[in-house]
Amino acid sequence: MRIVLAYDSSDGAKRALDVVLGIARENDEVTVVGVAEGIPLFGYAGTLPSPEQEEARDRQLAEAETALAGGASPVSVAARSGDPATAILDVAEKESADLIVMGTRGLGTAERWLIGSVSDKVLHHAHCSVLVAR
Repeated sequence: MRIVLAYDSSDGAKRALDVVLGIARENDEVTVVGVAEGIPLFGYAGTLPSPEQEEARDRQLAEAETALAGGASPVSVAARSGDPATAILDVAEKESADLIVMGTRGLGTAERWLIGSVSDKVLHHAHCSVLVAR
């Protein structure tokens, strides 16, 4: 099985990491995806992450990779920039993932309505199964 783990060091992401540690078997392949979200630029459809955001993303990926390294599954990382949901979906598609595992940040109703949640976007657009750790 090919598993994509969305990881950002949040409590939800740490719960998702624990789930992957519990379900990954010897021949499963795990790809950890981290995203430097950046700040939307006026007049530009994308975002431009700061060096600090990229460094934080790289530290978070290293944290997850280290935690998974003790398991029997091969681990790779995918560092991305931009919209987190789009990046997670792109990596899952590229890796032909069978499962995406991610956490939830527990947005309130108003926040979810205004900005949406990454987990909602991934759930609605993924080509494979999605497990959201709470």
